[in-house]
Amino acid sequence: MTDATAVQHAEVESHAAEMPRVPRRVVLIVNARSRRGQRQFDAVQRLLGEHGFLITAAHAVSDPARLGGLAAAAAAQTDHLVVVGGGDGTISTMVGAFAASDGRARPVLGLLPLGTANSFAKAVGLPLELERAVEVLRDGIPTDIDLGRLDERWFANAVAIGLPADIARGSAHLAKRWAGRIAYLFVAATRLTRHRPFRCTVMHDGGTTVVEALDVRVANGGWQGGVLVAPEAGVETGDLLIRVIRGPARGALPRTWWRALRGAPPAPGDVVTLRTRAATIATDRPRPVSVDGEVVAETPIRVAVAPGALRILLPRARHG
Repeated sequence: MTDATAVQHAEVESHAAEMPRVPRRVVLIVNARSRRGQRQFDAVQRLLGEHGFLITAAHAVSDPARLGGLAAAAAAQTDHLVVVGGGDGTISTMVGAFAASDGRARPVLGLLPLGTANSFAKAVGLPLELERAVEVLRDGIPTDIDLGRLDERWFANAVAIGLPADIARGSAHLAKRWAGRIAYLFVAATRLTRHRPFRCTVMHDGGTTVVEALDVRVANGGWQGGVLVAPEAGVETGDLLIRVIRGPARGALPRTWWRALRGAPPAPGDVVTLRTRAATIATDRPRPVSVDGEVVAETPIRVAVAPGALRILLPRARHG
């Protein structure tokens, strides 16, 4: 071994020694109502065992009302790895239990993408294949990432006002479970014909912006409905990205989404983009607000970023 190689190996070993050790004792919580949750619950337990984890508690949850309580109980076990399996709605329902910005002890969270769109998993670079996702639990690096706040509620990926909230309200659970993204597309097509622009006022770090809007997205992560719509957003930027699709012509909506599907930026003039640590958003009349695919509030709302609030296992490749 050359001197240079020896130094390189020493640096790698030193870096590995500095990284927090991931617990091998696991609390597993899977949303059995998510698209893949129920049928993969047994497979998840088998894979965790094969990768050297000891499951001390395993919950397949068919009633979403139980998720918050289970998350709170699991968050108290700071000597465990808490593994959550589900989609974007599941993650945002539970993530507040693991959020911290005051230095208190908290467990490491591991995520298994078992939902329909898995936008948050894509935002943080997690693989969607189950076996590869479990490998991240074994080999990943605990990483502190940002979360968002909607009034008193935490969110992981995004808040939406406008057509996405209408789609979330119109996509029944069973339709999403059995038809997947097709359910979103069907509801989107029917809702678009009735969708109208609305006046939106955003009071943010840089002042006040008033826009005739078709769609408003407050992004911690850049994905929506499984599509990369806001590549400038990021979970380690320390701020939120607000993206407004302008009215009054409804054609800006399908045009912007079509361009996003092709990996192209919005057409000039179709989108207003703001970066902010906090904002208040009001509309001409109360409008539904969705958090990661679930309608939870109405405007007006206040949003803010909580930098580094969540400790999560992410792939080593993401850290270079």
